[in-house]
Amino acid sequence: IKDYYGFNSGRYLVERDKWGDVGLEIYYHPGHGYNLENMMNGLKGALAYNSRYFGSYQHRQARIIEFPMTAGGFATTFANSIPFTEKQFMADVDSTEADFIDFPFYVAAHEMAHQWWGNQLLPADVLGARMLTESLAEYTALKVLEKQYGKAGMRRFLKLNLDLYLRGRGKESRQERPLIYAELDQDYINYRKGALAFYALSDYVGEAQLNAALRTYLDKVRFQDAPYTTSLEMLGYLREATPDSLSYLIEDLFETITLYDNRIKEARVAPLQDGRYQVEIEFIVSKYRSNGSGERSFITGNAPLSLEEGSTEAPVRSIPLQDYVELGIFGQAEEEVYFQKHKITQVDNKLVVITNSRPVAVAIDPYCKLIDANTEDNRKWVR
Repeated sequence: IKDYYGFNSGRYLVERDKWGDVGLEIYYHPGHGYNLENMMNGLKGALAYNSRYFGSYQHRQARIIEFPMTAGGFATTFANSIPFTEKQFMADVDSTEADFIDFPFYVAAHEMAHQWWGNQLLPADVLGARMLTESLAEYTALKVLEKQYGKAGMRRFLKLNLDLYLRGRGKESRQERPLIYAELDQDYINYRKGALAFYALSDYVGEAQLNAALRTYLDKVRFQDAPYTTSLEMLGYLREATPDSLSYLIEDLFETITLYDNRIKEARVAPLQDGRYQVEIEFIVSKYRSNGSGERSFITGNAPLSLEEGSTEAPVRSIPLQDYVELGIFGQAEEEVYFQKHKITQVDNKLVVITNSRPVAVAIDPYCKLIDANTEDNRKWVR
C-alpha cells in the first residue's frame, strides 16, 4: 500500500451497497444525496472492468467521502477511500439533455481506476509519468461509461475531451509535448489527449488485445520500487500489441503531436428501383505534425501529399497517408445505416455506398476517435 492517505471528518449519512464481497460506502452531507446512485454505479462498473482485465481489487471495501468546495473541486484516491468534492454530489444530472454526461458516475469510475493505475503502479518522477496514471484512469473510466451509456454517451465524452485538448493547446504558454513526454501539470495532455489516445488505440487494435498488453505491463511493474517504471517502458508493450499496419498510431498518438483536418465535401443520395439508396460521398483527409509552438509541418521524410481545390484557395496538404478512417451514414434518430473503416492513401476521396434505408447525414470520424482540429465540417446532411 502506498504511503498516501488522508483524514476526513464530519457528520455524515452513509449509503451502503456491495459489489461481490467488496463493501461499498458513500459518506455524504445530509441533503446532498442527489447523485448517490450514479456514484455507486460508477464504483461498481470500474470494479468490474478493472478486475476483469487488470487483476483483483486489493481491499475489502471502497468508500467515497464528501468534502466541501472550500477544500477544492477535485477528487483523489487513497488505499480504499476516495475523497470527493461536494460539487459532484450536487451536480444537476439530467439524462434528457442533448449534451448529457454523467460526471458523478464518470469521476467515481476514474478514481476507482486509480486503485490499479496509481496505487498498484508508481511511475518515476519524469516526463510522461501521468500517462501511466491519469491517462489510463481516464481510458478505463471511458470504457466503463461506454458500457453504461452506449456509443452516444461515449461520443459526447470523446468530443468534450477533444475540445478541451484543443482549447488547452491553444492556451499553452510554454511548449506542448507529445503524450509520452508530457509535463506533470499539462492536464490537457495527460487527461484529455490521454483518454483520446488510449481509446482510439483500443478501438483500432481491439479492446481485449490492448488490455492484455496493459495487464502484462502492470503485472511486471506492480508495486515495483526503484528503478520506477516510465512511459517509454509502457510504450514498448503498446507497440508489441499493435500490428504493423497500425503502427502509425503509436507515432501519431503517443510519440508526436499529430492532428487531422478532415471534412465532408459533398454527400448525395439517389433512390434505386429496388427500394435501396445510393449514397455518393466526397471527403478530404489531411494529417499534419505540430511542434511545441503549434506550427504545422507536413515533412516526415517522405514527400507530402497535396490537393489543389481551386485557383483562389490554398492547396490542401498532408503528410503521407496509410490511415484507417471511419465513415458513417446515419438515418433518423442517429441510426447507423452504414459504418466502416476505410484505408486512406490520398487527400481527395470518393465513396459510393448502397444502403437499405434512406440516409439523413454522412460523417467522417463520427465518434471523434481521431484528433481533428475542426470537427464542425466532419458531417453533412445528404441532398
